[in-house]
Amino acid sequence: MQKLRMIILLIVIITASFSFNIKAEAGTSIVNPNKVYSYNQMVSDINKLKKAYPDIIQVKVIGNSEYGRKLYAVSIGKGSATLFVNGSHHAREWLTTNLNMYMIEQYAKTYKNNQKIKGYNARNILNSTTIWFIPMVNPDGVTLQQQGLKAFPKKVHSSLVKMNGGSKNFKRWKANGKGVDLNRQYNTGWKAIKSPSSPSFKNYKGKTPESAAETKAVLGFVSAINPEMALSYHSSGKMLFWNYKQGKATYSRDLTYAKAIGRMTGYRLIYPGKNPLGGGFTDWFIEAKKRPAFTPEISKYYYETSPPLAEFNGAWRENQGVGLYTAQESYKLYDQRMKKEADKLAVQLSKLQSKAKSLRTYYSTNIKHEKDLRIDKSFKGIFDSVNKETSEIERQSAKLPSKHKARLALYFKNINTYRSEAKFFIEGVNAGEKALKANQEFEKIFAEGHFDEVTFKKHTELSKTTKVNENAIKKMYGAHVKSLALKKYIMPAKNTLANTVLEMDRYKLVNLIQTQLDNGDTLAATENLRKLDALEAESKNLKQNNPSKYKTYPKVEGKLKDLKLSIISQMESEGL
Repeated sequence: MQKLRMIILLIVIITASFSFNIKAEAGTSIVNPNKVYSYNQMVSDINKLKKAYPDIIQVKVIGNSEYGRKLYAVSIGKGSATLFVNGSHHAREWLTTNLNMYMIEQYAKTYKNNQKIKGYNARNILNSTTIWFIPMVNPDGVTLQQQGLKAFPKKVHSSLVKMNGGSKNFKRWKANGKGVDLNRQYNTGWKAIKSPSSPSFKNYKGKTPESAAETKAVLGFVSAINPEMALSYHSSGKMLFWNYKQGKATYSRDLTYAKAIGRMTGYRLIYPGKNPLGGGFTDWFIEAKKRPAFTPEISKYYYETSPPLAEFNGAWRENQGVGLYTAQESYKLYDQRMKKEADKLAVQLSKLQSKAKSLRTYYSTNIKHEKDLRIDKSFKGIFDSVNKETSEIERQSAKLPSKHKARLALYFKNINTYRSEAKFFIEGVNAGEKALKANQEFEKIFAEGHFDEVTFKKHTELSKTTKVNENAIKKMYGAHVKSLALKKYIMPAKNTLANTVLEMDRYKLVNLIQTQLDNGDTLAATENLRKLDALEAESKNLKQNNPSKYKTYPKVEGKLKDLKLSIISQMESEGL
Protein backbone atom coordinates (compact mmCIF):
# COMPACT_ATOMS: atom_id res chain seq x y z
CA MET A 1 0.00 0.00 0.00
CA GLN A 2 2.83 2.33 0.95
CA LYS A 3 4.55 1.51 -2.33
CA LEU A 4 1.35 2.34 -4.27
CA ARG A 5 1.08 5.71 -2.50
CA MET A 6 4.68 6.52 -3.45
CA ILE A 7 4.01 5.68 -7.11
CA ILE A 8 0.86 7.87 -7.15
CA LEU A 9 2.75 10.73 -5.49
CA LEU A 10 5.55 10.44 -8.04
CA ILE A 11 3.06 10.55 -10.92
CA VAL A 12 1.41 13.66 -9.44
CA ILE A 13 4.80 15.41 -9.08
CA ILE A 14 5.83 14.56 -12.65
CA THR A 15 2.46 15.66 -14.01
CA ALA A 16 2.60 18.91 -12.07
CA SER A 17 6.12 19.53 -13.28
CA PHE A 18 5.09 18.81 -16.87
CA SER A 19 2.11 21.12 -16.61
CA PHE A 20 4.32 23.86 -15.19
CA ASN A 21 6.76 23.57 -18.07
CA ILE A 22 3.96 23.78 -20.63
CA LYS A 23 2.54 26.89 -18.99
CA ALA A 24 5.96 28.46 -18.69
CA GLU A 25 6.57 27.88 -22.40
CA ALA A 26 3.15 29.22 -23.27
CA GLY A 27 3.86 32.25 -21.09
CA THR A 28 6.82 33.17 -23.27
CA SER A 29 4.68 33.12 -26.42
CA ILE A 30 3.60 36.28 -28.22
CA VAL A 31 0.66 34.99 -30.25
CA ASN A 32 -2.35 33.68 -28.33
CA PRO A 33 -4.48 31.91 -30.96
CA ASN A 34 -7.11 30.77 -28.50
CA LYS A 35 -9.02 34.04 -28.45
CA VAL A 36 -10.97 36.25 -30.81
CA TYR A 37 -8.02 37.63 -32.73
CA SER A 38 -8.52 41.22 -33.86
CA TYR A 39 -6.72 43.30 -36.45
CA ASN A 40 -5.18 45.50 -33.74
CA GLN A 41 -3.97 42.44 -31.83
CA MET A 42 -2.40 41.09 -35.00
CA VAL A 43 -0.54 44.35 -35.67
CA SER A 44 0.76 44.43 -32.10
CA ASP A 45 1.92 40.81 -32.32
CA ILE A 46 3.59 41.36 -35.70
CA ASN A 47 5.70 44.15 -34.24
CA LYS A 48 6.60 42.00 -31.23
CA LEU A 49 7.56 39.07 -33.43
CA LYS A 50 9.81 41.25 -35.56
CA LYS A 51 11.53 42.53 -32.42
CA ALA A 52 11.86 39.02 -30.95
CA TYR A 53 13.25 37.41 -34.13
CA PRO A 54 14.94 40.20 -36.12
CA ASP A 55 17.31 37.82 -37.90
CA ILE A 56 14.57 35.83 -39.64
CA ILE A 57 11.34 37.89 -39.50
CA GLN A 58 10.73 40.92 -41.68
CA VAL A 59 7.59 43.05 -42.01
CA LYS A 60 6.21 45.08 -44.91
CA VAL A 61 3.13 47.19 -45.37
CA ILE A 62 1.91 46.30 -48.87
CA GLY A 63 -1.06 48.65 -49.12
CA ASN A 64 -4.24 49.73 -47.37
CA SER A 65 -7.73 48.32 -47.08
CA GLU A 66 -10.77 50.15 -48.42
CA TYR A 67 -11.11 51.85 -45.01
CA GLY A 68 -7.39 52.65 -44.73
CA ARG A 69 -6.21 49.83 -42.50
CA LYS A 70 -2.64 48.84 -43.32
CA LEU A 71 -2.19 45.47 -44.99
CA TYR A 72 0.76 43.63 -43.43
CA ALA A 73 3.04 41.03 -44.95
CA VAL A 74 5.37 39.07 -42.68
CA SER A 75 8.26 36.93 -43.83
CA ILE A 76 10.18 34.23 -42.07
CA GLY A 77 13.29 32.69 -43.57
CA LYS A 78 16.44 33.64 -45.47
CA GLY A 79 16.18 31.77 -48.76
CA SER A 80 15.71 33.00 -52.30
CA ALA A 81 12.87 30.56 -52.96
CA THR A 82 9.50 31.88 -51.75
CA LEU A 83 6.23 30.42 -50.51
CA PHE A 84 3.15 32.62 -50.09
CA VAL A 85 0.61 31.96 -47.32
CA ASN A 86 -2.45 34.06 -46.58
CA GLY A 87 -5.52 34.07 -44.38
CA SER A 88 -8.83 35.85 -43.88
CA HIS A 89 -9.83 36.62 -47.42
CA HIS A 90 -13.27 36.18 -45.88
CA ALA A 91 -14.25 38.12 -42.77
CA ARG A 92 -15.92 35.31 -40.84
CA GLU A 93 -12.92 33.06 -41.48
CA TRP A 94 -10.57 34.98 -39.19
CA LEU A 95 -9.52 31.78 -37.41
CA THR A 96 -7.15 31.38 -40.39
CA THR A 97 -5.36 34.54 -39.18
CA ASN A 98 -4.86 32.86 -35.81
CA LEU A 99 -3.36 29.93 -37.70
CA ASN A 100 -1.12 32.12 -39.87
CA MET A 101 0.21 34.10 -36.92
CA TYR A 102 0.74 31.05 -34.72
CA MET A 103 2.54 29.32 -37.58
CA ILE A 104 4.92 32.29 -37.91
CA GLU A 105 5.82 32.24 -34.24
CA GLN A 106 6.14 28.47 -33.91
CA TYR A 107 8.36 28.28 -37.00
CA ALA A 108 10.50 31.12 -35.63
CA LYS A 109 10.91 29.32 -32.29
CA THR A 110 11.70 26.04 -33.97
CA TYR A 111 14.22 27.74 -36.26
CA LYS A 112 15.93 29.44 -33.33
CA ASN A 113 16.16 26.20 -31.33
CA ASN A 114 17.13 24.15 -34.40
CA GLN A 115 14.24 21.75 -33.86
CA LYS A 116 11.75 19.91 -36.05
CA ILE A 117 8.02 20.09 -36.57
CA LYS A 118 6.40 16.90 -37.85
CA GLY A 119 9.84 15.73 -38.95
CA TYR A 120 10.69 18.92 -40.89
CA ASN A 121 13.86 20.76 -39.88
CA ALA A 122 12.79 24.38 -39.74
CA ARG A 123 16.28 25.84 -39.86
CA ASN A 124 17.37 23.88 -42.92
CA ILE A 125 14.16 24.66 -44.79
CA LEU A 126 13.98 28.34 -43.84
CA ASN A 127 17.61 28.93 -44.73
CA SER A 128 16.77 27.98 -48.30
CA THR A 129 13.19 29.31 -48.51
CA THR A 130 11.39 32.42 -47.31
CA ILE A 131 7.72 32.10 -46.36
CA TRP A 132 5.72 35.29 -46.87
CA PHE A 133 2.43 35.62 -44.98
CA ILE A 134 -0.44 38.04 -45.33
CA PRO A 135 -2.22 36.86 -42.20
CA MET A 136 -5.27 39.09 -42.69
CA VAL A 137 -6.14 39.99 -46.28
CA ASN A 138 -9.48 41.50 -45.22
CA PRO A 139 -9.00 43.58 -42.05
CA ASP A 140 -12.14 45.70 -42.60
CA GLY A 141 -14.38 42.68 -42.96
CA VAL A 142 -12.81 40.88 -39.98
CA THR A 143 -13.21 43.98 -37.82
CA LEU A 144 -16.86 44.35 -38.84
CA GLN A 145 -17.56 40.66 -38.18
CA GLN A 146 -15.91 40.78 -34.75
CA GLN A 147 -16.86 44.25 -33.48
CA GLY A 148 -19.87 45.33 -35.47
CA LEU A 149 -20.85 48.86 -36.47
CA LYS A 150 -19.00 50.60 -33.62
CA ALA A 151 -15.68 50.10 -35.44
CA PHE A 152 -16.88 52.08 -38.50
CA PRO A 153 -17.91 55.69 -39.15
CA LYS A 154 -21.58 56.38 -38.45
CA LYS A 155 -22.12 57.70 -41.97
CA VAL A 156 -21.65 54.18 -43.39
CA HIS A 157 -23.71 52.29 -40.81
CA SER A 158 -26.90 52.32 -42.85
CA SER A 159 -25.17 51.04 -45.99
CA LEU A 160 -23.47 48.25 -44.02
CA VAL A 161 -26.80 47.20 -42.51
CA LYS A 162 -28.40 47.27 -45.93
CA MET A 163 -25.65 45.04 -47.38
CA ASN A 164 -26.26 42.73 -44.40
CA GLY A 165 -29.89 42.24 -45.30
CA GLY A 166 -31.14 44.72 -42.72
CA SER A 167 -29.47 42.98 -39.79
CA LYS A 168 -27.07 44.58 -37.29
CA ASN A 169 -25.65 41.18 -36.43
CA PHE A 170 -22.56 40.82 -38.61
CA LYS A 171 -21.43 37.34 -37.54
CA ARG A 172 -22.22 35.98 -40.99
CA TRP A 173 -20.29 38.78 -42.77
CA LYS A 174 -17.93 37.43 -45.42
CA ALA A 175 -17.09 40.38 -47.69
CA ASN A 176 -14.71 43.30 -47.30
CA GLY A 177 -15.85 46.62 -45.81
CA LYS A 178 -17.41 47.69 -49.11
CA GLY A 179 -19.42 44.51 -49.60
CA VAL A 180 -17.08 42.87 -52.13
CA ASP A 181 -16.18 39.19 -51.78
CA LEU A 182 -12.39 39.29 -52.09
CA ASN A 183 -12.15 35.63 -53.10
CA ARG A 184 -14.37 36.28 -56.10
CA GLN A 185 -12.31 39.25 -57.25
CA TYR A 186 -9.43 37.55 -59.09
CA ASN A 187 -9.54 37.66 -62.86
CA THR A 188 -9.80 33.97 -63.56
CA GLY A 189 -13.21 32.83 -64.72
CA TRP A 190 -14.55 36.03 -63.17
CA LYS A 191 -17.14 36.76 -65.86
CA ALA A 192 -18.82 33.37 -65.38
CA ILE A 193 -19.26 33.78 -61.62
CA LYS A 194 -22.88 34.19 -60.50
CA SER A 195 -23.09 37.11 -58.13
CA PRO A 196 -25.52 39.44 -56.36
CA SER A 197 -26.09 42.55 -58.44
CA SER A 198 -24.93 44.91 -55.68
CA PRO A 199 -22.57 44.87 -52.68
CA SER A 200 -23.54 42.27 -50.12
CA PHE A 201 -22.34 40.50 -46.99
CA LYS A 202 -21.26 37.62 -49.23
CA ASN A 203 -20.60 36.53 -52.80
CA TYR A 204 -20.68 39.92 -54.57
CA LYS A 205 -17.82 39.73 -57.09
CA GLY A 206 -17.54 43.49 -57.69
CA LYS A 207 -18.20 45.60 -60.78
CA THR A 208 -14.85 44.65 -62.27
CA PRO A 209 -12.25 42.06 -61.37
CA GLU A 210 -9.27 43.04 -59.20
CA SER A 211 -10.86 46.38 -58.32
CA ALA A 212 -10.86 46.10 -54.51
CA ALA A 213 -7.94 47.76 -52.73
CA GLU A 214 -7.12 44.55 -50.89
CA THR A 215 -7.05 42.47 -54.09
CA LYS A 216 -4.78 44.98 -55.81
CA ALA A 217 -2.38 44.89 -52.89
CA VAL A 218 -2.22 41.09 -52.87
CA LEU A 219 -1.61 40.91 -56.62
CA GLY A 220 1.12 43.55 -56.47
CA PHE A 221 2.81 41.72 -53.62
CA VAL A 222 2.67 38.35 -55.34
CA SER A 223 4.28 39.93 -58.40
CA ALA A 224 7.05 41.30 -56.18
CA ILE A 225 7.91 38.06 -54.33
CA ASN A 226 7.24 35.63 -57.22
CA PRO A 227 6.36 32.60 -55.07
CA GLU A 228 6.75 29.01 -56.21
CA MET A 229 3.67 27.86 -54.28
CA ALA A 230 0.75 29.42 -52.44
CA LEU A 231 -1.48 28.44 -49.53
CA SER A 232 -4.70 30.39 -49.13
CA TYR A 233 -6.32 29.40 -45.83
CA HIS A 234 -10.10 29.42 -45.50
CA SER A 235 -12.74 27.86 -43.25
CA SER A 236 -14.64 25.64 -42.95
CA GLY A 237 -15.21 22.01 -43.91
CA LYS A 238 -11.81 20.25 -43.69
CA MET A 239 -11.42 20.18 -47.46
CA LEU A 240 -8.51 20.91 -49.79
CA PHE A 241 -9.01 22.77 -53.07
CA TRP A 242 -6.01 22.34 -55.35
CA ASN A 243 -7.15 22.10 -58.95
CA TYR A 244 -8.12 24.70 -61.56
CA LYS A 245 -7.87 23.79 -65.23
CA GLN A 246 -4.29 22.47 -65.11
CA GLY A 247 -2.72 20.70 -68.04
CA LYS A 248 -1.77 17.04 -67.71
CA ALA A 249 1.77 17.64 -66.46
CA THR A 250 0.87 20.26 -63.87
CA TYR A 251 -2.22 18.30 -62.82
CA SER A 252 -0.09 15.27 -62.03
CA ARG A 253 2.49 17.41 -60.23
CA ASP A 254 -0.08 19.27 -58.12
CA LEU A 255 -2.04 16.13 -57.30
CA THR A 256 1.11 14.70 -55.70
CA TYR A 257 1.40 17.76 -53.47
CA ALA A 258 -2.32 17.76 -52.71
CA LYS A 259 -2.25 14.12 -51.63
CA ALA A 260 0.70 14.83 -49.33
CA ILE A 261 -1.13 17.77 -47.72
CA GLY A 262 -4.28 15.65 -47.54
CA ARG A 263 -2.40 12.94 -45.64
CA MET A 264 -0.94 15.52 -43.22
CA THR A 265 -4.24 17.27 -42.52
CA GLY A 266 -6.78 14.54 -43.07
CA TYR A 267 -8.67 16.89 -45.42
CA ARG A 268 -10.47 15.43 -48.39
CA LEU A 269 -9.32 16.55 -51.83
CA ILE A 270 -11.89 18.38 -53.94
CA TYR A 271 -12.05 17.51 -57.63
CA PRO A 272 -14.05 20.37 -59.19
CA GLY A 273 -14.76 18.80 -62.57
CA LYS A 274 -14.50 20.31 -66.05
CA ASN A 275 -15.98 23.74 -65.28
CA PRO A 276 -14.73 24.81 -61.84
CA LEU A 277 -15.91 28.07 -60.28
CA GLY A 278 -13.17 30.72 -60.66
CA GLY A 279 -12.46 34.09 -59.12
CA GLY A 280 -10.53 32.79 -56.12
CA PHE A 281 -6.93 33.51 -55.30
CA THR A 282 -5.93 29.86 -55.68
CA ASP A 283 -7.69 29.66 -59.05
CA TRP A 284 -5.89 32.76 -60.26
CA PHE A 285 -2.47 31.66 -59.02
CA ILE A 286 -2.73 28.24 -60.67
CA GLU A 287 -3.86 29.66 -64.00
CA ALA A 288 -1.72 32.83 -64.10
CA LYS A 289 1.50 31.45 -62.65
CA LYS A 290 1.20 27.82 -63.76
CA ARG A 291 2.40 26.89 -60.28
CA PRO A 292 0.82 24.90 -57.43
CA ALA A 293 -1.65 26.56 -55.08
CA PHE A 294 -3.92 25.15 -52.39
CA THR A 295 -6.91 26.25 -50.35
CA PRO A 296 -7.11 24.29 -47.09
CA GLU A 297 -10.50 24.74 -45.44
CA ILE A 298 -9.79 24.34 -41.73
CA SER A 299 -12.19 23.20 -38.99
CA LYS A 300 -15.46 21.31 -39.13
CA TYR A 301 -18.21 22.89 -41.20
CA TYR A 302 -20.09 25.84 -39.68
CA TYR A 303 -22.86 27.57 -41.55
CA GLU A 304 -22.78 31.34 -42.07
CA THR A 305 -20.50 32.15 -39.12
CA SER A 306 -16.95 31.90 -37.84
CA PRO A 307 -15.76 28.57 -36.45
CA PRO A 308 -15.50 28.55 -32.65
CA LEU A 309 -12.08 28.92 -31.00
CA ALA A 310 -12.34 25.29 -29.90
CA GLU A 311 -11.50 24.39 -33.49
CA PHE A 312 -8.06 26.00 -33.36
CA ASN A 313 -6.10 23.26 -31.64
CA GLY A 314 -7.28 20.70 -34.15
CA ALA A 315 -6.52 23.06 -37.05
CA TRP A 316 -2.99 23.61 -35.76
CA ARG A 317 -2.43 19.91 -35.18
CA GLU A 318 -3.52 19.23 -38.76
CA ASN A 319 -1.61 22.08 -40.41
CA GLN A 320 1.52 22.61 -38.31
CA GLY A 321 3.74 20.83 -40.82
CA VAL A 322 2.03 22.10 -43.98
CA GLY A 323 3.93 25.38 -44.14
CA LEU A 324 7.32 23.70 -43.79
CA TYR A 325 6.40 20.95 -46.24
CA THR A 326 5.28 23.42 -48.91
CA ALA A 327 8.32 25.62 -48.20
CA GLN A 328 10.55 22.59 -48.72
CA GLU A 329 8.79 21.75 -51.99
CA SER A 330 8.90 25.40 -53.02
CA TYR A 331 12.66 25.27 -52.81
CA LYS A 332 12.74 22.16 -55.00
CA LEU A 333 10.55 23.87 -57.60
CA TYR A 334 12.69 26.98 -57.39
CA ASP A 335 15.85 24.94 -57.82
CA GLN A 336 14.38 23.17 -60.86
CA ARG A 337 13.34 26.51 -62.32
CA MET A 338 16.78 27.98 -61.69
CA LYS A 339 18.39 24.96 -63.34
CA LYS A 340 16.21 25.49 -66.41
CA GLU A 341 17.14 29.17 -66.41
CA ALA A 342 20.81 28.26 -66.17
CA ASP A 343 20.43 25.73 -69.00
CA LYS A 344 18.78 28.37 -71.18
CA LEU A 345 21.48 30.92 -70.37
CA ALA A 346 24.19 28.35 -71.08
CA VAL A 347 22.83 27.90 -74.61
CA GLN A 348 22.81 31.67 -75.10
CA LEU A 349 26.31 32.00 -73.68
CA SER A 350 27.66 29.25 -75.92
CA LYS A 351 26.48 31.19 -78.98
CA LEU A 352 27.71 34.44 -77.52
CA GLN A 353 31.11 32.91 -76.81
CA SER A 354 31.48 32.06 -80.51
CA LYS A 355 30.41 35.55 -81.44
CA ALA A 356 32.90 37.08 -79.02
CA LYS A 357 35.67 34.84 -80.33
CA SER A 358 35.05 36.17 -83.85
CA LEU A 359 36.28 39.57 -82.59
CA ARG A 360 39.81 38.16 -82.50
CA THR A 361 39.80 38.18 -86.30
CA TYR A 362 39.54 41.97 -86.20
CA TYR A 363 42.05 42.71 -83.44
CA SER A 364 44.64 39.99 -84.09
CA THR A 365 44.32 37.46 -86.91
CA ASN A 366 43.82 39.98 -89.73
CA ILE A 367 46.40 42.46 -88.45
CA LYS A 368 49.30 41.98 -90.89
CA HIS A 369 50.33 45.55 -91.71
CA GLU A 370 50.11 48.99 -90.19
CA LYS A 371 47.14 49.80 -92.42
CA ASP A 372 45.21 46.99 -90.72
CA LEU A 373 45.26 48.89 -87.43
CA ARG A 374 41.75 50.29 -87.67
CA ILE A 375 38.30 49.99 -86.12
CA ASP A 376 35.84 49.34 -88.91
CA LYS A 377 32.05 49.37 -88.69
CA SER A 378 31.72 45.59 -88.64
CA PHE A 379 34.18 45.19 -85.77
CA LYS A 380 32.54 47.92 -83.69
CA GLY A 381 29.09 46.48 -84.39
CA ILE A 382 30.01 43.01 -83.15
CA PHE A 383 31.86 44.45 -80.16
CA ASP A 384 28.89 46.58 -79.08
CA SER A 385 26.50 43.67 -79.61
CA VAL A 386 28.63 41.31 -77.51
CA ASN A 387 28.83 43.88 -74.71
CA LYS A 388 25.08 44.45 -74.72
CA GLU A 389 24.20 40.75 -74.77
CA THR A 390 26.75 39.96 -72.06
CA SER A 391 25.36 42.65 -69.77
CA GLU A 392 21.82 41.32 -70.24
CA ILE A 393 22.81 37.72 -69.52
CA GLU A 394 24.86 38.84 -66.52
CA ARG A 395 21.76 40.60 -65.21
CA GLN A 396 19.71 37.45 -65.61
CA SER A 397 22.36 35.15 -64.16
CA ALA A 398 22.73 37.36 -61.09
CA LYS A 399 19.37 36.00 -59.92
CA LEU A 400 20.61 32.41 -60.02
CA PRO A 401 21.79 30.54 -56.90
CA SER A 402 25.55 30.12 -56.65
CA LYS A 403 25.59 26.47 -57.71
CA HIS A 404 23.78 27.22 -60.98
CA LYS A 405 25.67 30.45 -61.56
CA ALA A 406 28.96 28.55 -61.27
CA ARG A 407 28.05 26.48 -64.32
CA LEU A 408 28.17 29.62 -66.44
CA ALA A 409 31.45 30.96 -65.08
CA LEU A 410 33.72 29.54 -67.81
CA TYR A 411 31.53 31.01 -70.56
CA PHE A 412 31.69 34.42 -68.95
CA LYS A 413 35.45 34.10 -68.42
CA ASN A 414 36.08 33.32 -72.10
CA ILE A 415 33.66 35.96 -73.36
CA ASN A 416 35.13 38.60 -71.09
CA THR A 417 38.63 37.69 -72.28
CA TYR A 418 37.65 38.39 -75.89
CA ARG A 419 35.80 41.55 -74.84
CA SER A 420 38.80 42.78 -72.89
CA GLU A 421 41.22 42.08 -75.72
CA ALA A 422 38.93 43.85 -78.19
CA LYS A 423 38.55 46.78 -75.80
CA PHE A 424 42.33 47.15 -75.41
CA PHE A 425 42.72 47.04 -79.19
CA ILE A 426 40.14 49.81 -79.64
CA GLU A 427 41.73 51.87 -76.87
CA GLY A 428 45.20 51.25 -78.33
CA VAL A 429 44.20 52.36 -81.83
CA ASN A 430 42.38 55.41 -80.47
CA ALA A 431 45.39 56.27 -78.34
CA GLY A 432 47.66 55.80 -81.33
CA GLU A 433 45.57 58.14 -83.46
CA LYS A 434 45.77 60.73 -80.69
CA ALA A 435 49.55 60.34 -80.65
CA LEU A 436 49.70 60.84 -84.42
CA LYS A 437 47.50 63.92 -84.20
CA ALA A 438 49.55 65.43 -81.36
CA ASN A 439 52.74 64.77 -83.30
CA GLN A 440 51.34 66.40 -86.42
CA GLU A 441 50.15 69.47 -84.51
CA PHE A 442 53.54 69.97 -82.88
CA GLU A 443 55.46 69.41 -86.11
CA LYS A 444 53.32 71.98 -87.92
CA ILE A 445 54.08 74.66 -85.33
CA PHE A 446 57.74 73.72 -85.05
CA ALA A 447 58.34 73.62 -88.80
CA GLU A 448 57.31 77.27 -89.01
CA GLY A 449 60.32 78.13 -86.88
CA HIS A 450 58.30 79.45 -83.96
CA PHE A 451 60.09 79.40 -80.61
CA ASP A 452 57.55 80.64 -78.09
CA GLU A 453 55.53 79.42 -75.09
CA VAL A 454 53.06 77.57 -77.32
CA THR A 455 55.88 75.64 -78.99
CA PHE A 456 57.46 74.59 -75.69
CA LYS A 457 54.02 73.70 -74.25
CA LYS A 458 53.17 71.55 -77.26
CA HIS A 459 56.53 69.83 -76.98
CA THR A 460 55.85 68.96 -73.31
CA GLU A 461 52.31 67.77 -74.11
CA LEU A 462 53.63 65.57 -76.92
CA SER A 463 56.10 63.95 -74.54
CA LYS A 464 53.40 63.21 -71.94
CA THR A 465 50.84 62.04 -74.51
CA THR A 466 53.36 59.70 -76.10
CA LYS A 467 54.05 57.97 -72.77
CA VAL A 468 50.35 57.56 -71.96
CA ASN A 469 49.49 56.26 -75.40
CA GLU A 470 52.46 53.92 -75.43
CA ASN A 471 51.14 52.31 -72.22
CA ALA A 472 47.71 51.89 -73.83
CA ILE A 473 49.26 50.20 -76.88
CA LYS A 474 51.28 47.84 -74.68
CA LYS A 475 47.96 46.39 -73.38
CA MET A 476 46.94 45.31 -76.89
CA TYR A 477 46.67 41.58 -77.57
CA GLY A 478 49.47 39.90 -79.52
CA ALA A 479 53.13 40.80 -79.82
CA HIS A 480 52.86 41.43 -83.58
CA VAL A 481 49.94 43.82 -83.06
CA LYS A 482 51.79 45.75 -80.36
CA SER A 483 54.89 45.95 -82.56
CA LEU A 484 52.96 47.34 -85.53
CA ALA A 485 51.08 49.82 -83.35
CA LEU A 486 54.23 51.09 -81.68
CA LYS A 487 55.89 51.48 -85.07
CA LYS A 488 52.90 53.25 -86.61
CA TYR A 489 51.91 55.50 -83.75
CA ILE A 490 54.62 55.87 -81.14
CA MET A 491 57.88 55.82 -83.08
CA PRO A 492 57.00 58.91 -85.18
CA ALA A 493 56.30 60.88 -82.02
CA LYS A 494 59.44 59.61 -80.32
CA ASN A 495 61.49 60.46 -83.40
CA THR A 496 60.02 63.94 -83.48
CA LEU A 497 60.83 64.44 -79.81
CA ALA A 498 64.38 63.16 -80.26
CA ASN A 499 64.79 65.19 -83.45
CA THR A 500 63.51 68.48 -82.08
CA VAL A 501 64.87 68.40 -78.55
CA LEU A 502 68.37 69.37 -79.83
CA GLU A 503 66.88 72.36 -81.62
CA MET A 504 64.89 73.32 -78.53
CA ASP A 505 68.05 73.05 -76.45
CA ARG A 506 70.01 75.10 -79.01
CA TYR A 507 67.39 77.85 -78.85
CA LYS A 508 67.51 77.89 -75.05
CA LEU A 509 71.31 78.03 -75.13
CA VAL A 510 71.32 80.92 -77.63
CA ASN A 511 69.02 82.89 -75.31
CA LEU A 512 71.24 82.06 -72.35
CA ILE A 513 74.39 83.25 -74.18
CA GLN A 514 72.64 86.49 -75.13
CA THR A 515 71.67 87.07 -71.51
CA GLN A 516 75.23 86.37 -70.33
CA LEU A 517 76.64 88.83 -72.86
CA ASP A 518 74.15 91.47 -71.79
CA ASN A 519 75.24 90.90 -68.18
CA GLY A 520 78.95 91.08 -69.06
CA ASP A 521 79.60 87.43 -68.25
CA THR A 522 81.83 86.87 -71.28
CA LEU A 523 83.61 83.78 -69.95
CA ALA A 524 80.36 81.89 -69.49
CA ALA A 525 79.10 83.13 -72.84
CA THR A 526 82.24 81.92 -74.58
CA GLU A 527 81.99 78.50 -72.90
CA ASN A 528 78.35 78.11 -73.88
CA LEU A 529 79.11 79.09 -77.44
CA ARG A 530 81.37 76.06 -77.63
CA LYS A 531 78.49 73.93 -76.28
CA LEU A 532 76.24 75.41 -78.93
CA ASP A 533 78.74 74.34 -81.61
CA ALA A 534 78.69 70.81 -80.17
CA LEU A 535 74.88 70.68 -80.23
CA GLU A 536 74.85 71.87 -83.82
CA ALA A 537 77.33 69.18 -84.79
CA GLU A 538 75.26 66.50 -82.98
CA SER A 539 72.05 67.62 -84.71
CA LYS A 540 73.74 67.73 -88.12
CA ASN A 541 75.27 64.29 -87.61
CA LEU A 542 71.90 62.81 -86.49
CA LYS A 543 70.09 64.06 -89.58
CA GLN A 544 72.86 63.17 -92.05
CA ASN A 545 73.23 59.60 -90.75
CA ASN A 546 69.47 58.83 -90.68
CA PRO A 547 67.64 61.31 -92.90
CA SER A 548 64.54 59.05 -93.23
CA LYS A 549 64.09 59.04 -89.48
CA TYR A 550 65.19 62.56 -88.53
CA LYS A 551 63.95 65.55 -90.49
CA THR A 552 65.64 68.85 -91.16
CA TYR A 553 63.48 71.89 -90.58
CA PRO A 554 64.89 74.70 -92.83
CA LYS A 555 63.05 77.55 -91.10
CA VAL A 556 64.22 76.35 -87.69
CA GLU A 557 67.82 76.02 -88.86
CA GLY A 558 67.65 79.44 -90.53
CA LYS A 559 66.35 81.10 -87.37
CA LEU A 560 68.92 79.42 -85.13
CA LYS A 561 71.70 80.32 -87.59
CA ASP A 562 70.66 84.00 -87.60
CA LEU A 563 70.54 84.09 -83.80
CA LYS A 564 74.00 82.53 -83.55
CA LEU A 565 75.51 84.89 -86.15
CA SER A 566 74.10 87.83 -84.25
CA ILE A 567 75.81 86.64 -81.06
CA ILE A 568 79.12 86.02 -82.83
CA SER A 569 78.95 89.47 -84.45
CA GLN A 570 78.32 91.06 -81.06
CA MET A 571 81.24 89.19 -79.47
CA GLU A 572 83.59 90.18 -82.30
CA SER A 573 82.58 93.80 -82.05
CA GLU A 574 83.40 93.67 -78.35
CA GLY A 575 86.79 92.09 -79.09
CA LEU A 576 85.97 88.76 -77.53
